[in-house]
Amino acid sequence: MRTPRSAVLALAALLLGSALWAGGALGQAPRVPPLGPLPPVPVPADNPMSEAKVELGKLLFWDTRLSGDVSTSCATCHDPKLGWGDGGALSRGYPGTEHWRNSQTVLNAAYYAKLFWAGEVTSLESQASAAAAGNVAGNGDPIMMEERLRQIPEYVKRFKDVFGVERPTIGTAWMAIAAFERTLTSKAEQVPFDRYARGDQSALSPDAKRGLAL
Repeated sequence: MRTPRSAVLALAALLLGSALWAGGALGQAPRVPPLGPLPPVPVPADNPMSEAKVELGKLLFWDTRLSGDVSTSCATCHDPKLGWGDGGALSRGYPGTEHWRNSQTVLNAAYYAKLFWAGEVTSLESQASAAAAGNVAGNGDPIMMEERLRQIPEYVKRFKDVFGVERPTIGTAWMAIAAFERTLTSKAEQVPFDRYARGDQSALSPDAKRGLAL
């Protein structure tokens, strides 16, 4: 049985269109960002960086008070010894639960336009809040977590010094954690490709250079 000529032409047009799309319309190069070292970390205007804020965020990152039953901190799922993730195929959830995904690393997360596997949040501040309060993650109640921080004299002092508030607030806690996370970036001197992009021709092997060319 012969295939109708119109069907053949339609298939040919579809294949041609796919090829043009894959290679760039009308022979243009595909739209991909140029390769190079990571730029400076973007910092939101409403949460500027400071050394004191980063130090406060680091303390909070390891503080299990920011969870429902004070058993879980940010570092529980984002362990620096495990690449700032948790090393598992699936993450353990809040006690009594099991997560259906694993924890993404927070290394270089400051560059992400969207966070979490579903991309449902667009800032590190929102990510910290959602993780701590998520019912299969920290499962913390914001009011309770805030009150716990207010019971710690050291936190009262640090929050006042950093944010000018009389008592810690949960919103500023997430801002401090986000500031700390913005310091968690790969260092150009430790990344062969970054060194190569900055002019060190010996940073990549000949095979790696051929792979880059492809």
